[in-house]
Amino acid sequence: MLNLDQIDHIQLDVNNRALVQKRYLESLDFTRVTSLGPWIEGIPFAVDNGSEHLGLVESKSIYSTTVAFSVTSSQFSNWQKHLFEHSIEYVLMENDLFWSMNFSDPGGTPFEIKSYECIA
Repeated sequence: MLNLDQIDHIQLDVNNRALVQKRYLESLDFTRVTSLGPWIEGIPFAVDNGSEHLGLVESKSIYSTTVAFSVTSSQFSNWQKHLFEHSIEYVLMENDLFWSMNFSDPGGTPFEIKSYECIA
């Protein structure tokens, strides 16, 4: 059986890479992946937040792919405060299995931050 160690990256097709990368860098605490060096010049702009890597590719064809991240209950509260402080609108969903916040980046890519620990 074949195994995968981890997700390497998630590619997001965006219609305005400069606008989208600004949101990731300034509002969502991502940083540019400098280790990719000249490979990313003019091709995808890669950002990460620890071990999560996103490749931002400018494209006229936009696909709707939801990117979901799992967090602890304290991280969930921190993200909720962070999104509010950066005027990023989100929808909060609470149910018997998990709590989640759903929002979109400026290019329309949907995101979900989810915690299975928030259940009362």
